[in-house]
Amino acid sequence: MHDRFLFGFYCLGLGIILSSHSLVYLSTYAFICLLLAKKEIFILLKRALKSILVFNLVISIGYIVTSMMQQRVWIDYILMFNIRVFDLTLLTFLFTRYANIAQALSFSKTLSFLWTISLSQIISYQKSYENFKLSLKSRVIKKMSERSQKEFIASAFGYFFKKALYDSEEKSLALKARGLFD
Repeated sequence: MHDRFLFGFYCLGLGIILSSHSLVYLSTYAFICLLLAKKEIFILLKRALKSILVFNLVISIGYIVTSMMQQRVWIDYILMFNIRVFDLTLLTFLFTRYANIAQALSFSKTLSFLWTISLSQIISYQKSYENFKLSLKSRVIKKMSERSQKEFIASAFGYFFKKALYDSEEKSLALKARGLFD
């Protein structure tokens, strides 16, 4: 029951953050999320910043360049966008740290099933990634050249891309077979 209660607050928090258009409110939400983290505040802050850094940087730079070419004001939108993504990330990390997601979704068989499928796919990708790292480590004696590193990354990316396509087709068939969608 505790996890379902947290899930309700999580959904409410998502709704509040997504509907808020005030920098003051969004900053307050970030502060509240950090206070809720208690002793893990710096760990949570570091994880959130690391996970959104590249995404937000690319989106922000693209928006700034476009706005400058169109001679529009961009600072308010960029601040709002970045703080909103930061709030959503903090809230999600808080929820996953303090709640058992499987228990929180146990009220719905469909959501529980989708969670199980997602988790199995995450574990599968983690194992493949670990296998790639171990195989590279076991086969390389000296430091790889930059070209070899790029080739390895490209082949690993290709593998994961093909795996994602194949897995998505398989999961789609499994969901259709169970009547979750047509």
